[in-house]
Amino acid sequence: MIKPHKYMDLEFSVLNVSSLIIKELKQQKDEKLKYHQLYVKVCNELDEEINELFLDSLSFLFILGTIEYKKDKDCVELIR
Repeated sequence: MIKPHKYMDLEFSVLNVSSLIIKELKQQKDEKLKYHQLYVKVCNELDEEINELFLDSLSFLFILGTIEYKKDKDCVELIR
């Protein structure tokens, strides 16, 4: 969920998942990962399926100009 409320688990917030995405991309030598590989790594980090939250976090990072999606290679790249 994007809009926070007082009962929300902050571990499953857009900001936290976005920070995990950035962390995973920074750990790669060329700072890019296939979409599915990135999804699996973030899910393993949180030990839970986060399908909608993952998409919201990618959209958030894209709007901020932090990541770029390469459609032809199906990969997410960190922009510096």
